[in-house]
Amino acid sequence: MPETPSRFAVTGAAGFLGQALVSHLIALPSTELVVAIDVRARPGLGLPPARVTWVTQDVRQPMSDVFRNAGVQAIAHLAYVVRPSRAHATARAINVGGTESVLAAARACRAGRVVYPSSTTVYGAHADYRRPYVESDPVRPLPGFQYSVDKVEAEILLRRFSDETEVPVAILRCPPVMGESSDNFIVRSLTRRILPVPFGASVEFQFLHIADLVVALVTSLNSDAGGTFNVTPEGTVRWRDMVRSFGNRTIPVPGPLLKAVVGATWAAGLQSESPPSGVDFIRYPWLADGGRFKTATGWRARYDSAQALGSARGAIGVPQ
Repeated sequence: MPETPSRFAVTGAAGFLGQALVSHLIALPSTELVVAIDVRARPGLGLPPARVTWVTQDVRQPMSDVFRNAGVQAIAHLAYVVRPSRAHATARAINVGGTESVLAAARACRAGRVVYPSSTTVYGAHADYRRPYVESDPVRPLPGFQYSVDKVEAEILLRRFSDETEVPVAILRCPPVMGESSDNFIVRSLTRRILPVPFGASVEFQFLHIADLVVALVTSLNSDAGGTFNVTPEGTVRWRDMVRSFGNRTIPVPGPLLKAVVGATWAAGLQSESPPSGVDFIRYPWLADGGRFKTATGWRARYDSAQALGSARGAIGVPQ
């Protein structure tokens, strides 16, 4: 990119990550305008209205005119259905179809940069894990785990767009993101007093603090470094230790039995937190090596995994 961008577009702007990113961009003296797009109404962010144009629309709808008229130079595409859904076609239409819509708008406004937060879950959690995953490792999303299956499809679209247009695209594969307003599967699980631990397993997790991810996104929006990057913090936290640190109890359950129970309750509609494949994320490791992004951009996480996890205590009412 010939110069530092000053006019941005952020999709999913009303979400947990979107609000944080818009607030950060607006605080930068070099930012002239942020086009904030979300299907939800504008939240009360206390942002200067002259520097934020809020567009309430579905990400699947055309937005080329909006981007072109605003002179958008760089795009952060955050709109995504995170929660597991049995209506996979609808979720895919947002996750993958929405990405197609954003890239069409990027072509129309001749954006010089696109940044997309993906997930380290695209590598899957498998029994043959031997070392932290690097970006050249094949993606192997778990069948039925919609979140990472759709992330892989979106990544393919983004790489194709970059190849065809020569526009730098940064795909940032992140572990679970934590903060004071976190609302994800892990945080919701930690509200329960008793949690299962697959018998014989002690899986380590990486957690990325939302403040560190926001800095990573802004760094990428202002960088010429394109490609796929793992964005990871220092340190890990074991599932067993994580549960206990939140004052909960663990109960060992054979992995196959736990997966069968989760599968049965998912199929019967008795729970909506995880399909059966999600159990493998607490059975097998899926750590990633973030050295490439650090080398390319100089970014470093301010918080380690334990600190990032600790930041979510307030989200479930646990004293800091």
